[in-house]
Amino acid sequence: MADHVGQQLGNYRLVKLLGRGGFAEVYLAEHTRLGMKAAIKLLHTHLSSDETSTFQREARTIAELKHAHIVRVLDYDVQESTPFLVLDYASNGSLRQKHPSGRRLPLDLVVDYVNQIAGALLYAHERKIIHRDVKPENILLDEEGRLLLSDFGIATIAHSTSSMSTEAAIGTLAYMAPEQIQGKPRPASDQYALAVMVYHWLTGLLPFSGSSAELIAQHLGATVPSLCTKLPELPEEVEQVVLTALSKDPQQRFGSVQAFARALAAAQVSPAAFTEEQTIQVSKQALEAPTRQANPAAVAPTRANARDPHLLPSLRRWPKHKGMLDPLLTGDA
Repeated sequence: MADHVGQQLGNYRLVKLLGRGGFAEVYLAEHTRLGMKAAIKLLHTHLSSDETSTFQREARTIAELKHAHIVRVLDYDVQESTPFLVLDYASNGSLRQKHPSGRRLPLDLVVDYVNQIAGALLYAHERKIIHRDVKPENILLDEEGRLLLSDFGIATIAHSTSSMSTEAAIGTLAYMAPEQIQGKPRPASDQYALAVMVYHWLTGLLPFSGSSAELIAQHLGATVPSLCTKLPELPEEVEQVVLTALSKDPQQRFGSVQAFARALAAAQVSPAAFTEEQTIQVSKQALEAPTRQANPAAVAPTRANARDPHLLPSLRRWPKHKGMLDPLLTGDA
């Protein structure tokens, strides 16, 4: 594959290749007059005139996303039939680089990450935009360590400007919800992908692994391995929240990605259980750990969450809190 370092796209000169993915290459670029740095995402496709119009329409929609936890699109264009996006440059890399596979993260850090990502996703979902490829590689860090969700719509743009079937799955299989595998993504698909990341961060292992065919079969039909079996000190309430967000049926997940984030924060009943990042050895025994079926979501009731319409059914189902919910609902607590 050609390296485009030194090439000029619009007002930007490509300085350094930062990475390659299935849909695009990313370059560090410099504005030829202003000297400002940016990231250029060069898509792996050549467009016809009709496809150029589609790209510009999709890119304009993404560029309109303005949120504290979403990477800004500064510009977009097509040069010699090749589409590209100009993005804010996040100099601190991605969460994949910060936390390599096999690392367990402290629960309080995971809750903080989920709150930030969920805010960005909810903002997009309210505007009828589904990310479709939520994964650690697409979550960047700014100079203050704030999370920035990137690649909104990149997979969709590549899909819509190619000869792929409109029902083809878009995204990364390890994080892909069952309905997305079947070509029917929805906002709950992003919630599922975020829950896969939470599972990975907490246990150091992905819930499912194997070949593409094996991953598809597991996402569609296999029981999610128990988190508490891999991590006995994890509060059971946290496990139930994660397993709810990983439900095969999107209707059985939380009503919104924000409701998932709130439920996870509410279930954080024992933050001292593990507070330092740990490195683990991934063994065959760990991968084959016993599984158990998820019960209805377990969420500890608080005044803040008791009135949340998305959390209320889960709160009512959790027997440990029977008798505790009424004061929260009536405001007497």
